[in-house]
Amino acid sequence: MSKVLDQFSEKHGDKFEVQIVNVRDFPDVARLYQVRYVPTLVFLDETGKMLDKRVGYMPLDALEKHWEGLGYDMETGN
Repeated sequence: MSKVLDQFSEKHGDKFEVQIVNVRDFPDVARLYQVRYVPTLVFLDETGKMLDKRVGYMPLDALEKHWEGLGYDMETGN
């Protein structure tokens, strides 16, 4: 999953922020977002509000479509 997130960041890093958190090193973050399985993707808006959470692998095109489904324009990030 980290390879896909790296690709997403390279392609959209000027509009979206990608953070990879090792939940073993940061158990507080795992508790906050109720992460039980790895990988878990947590989608946050600009204010830090959780919009959605997905468990499991997601290819790049599905990740982009998911953001679009959440109402974000992949060209502008809005």
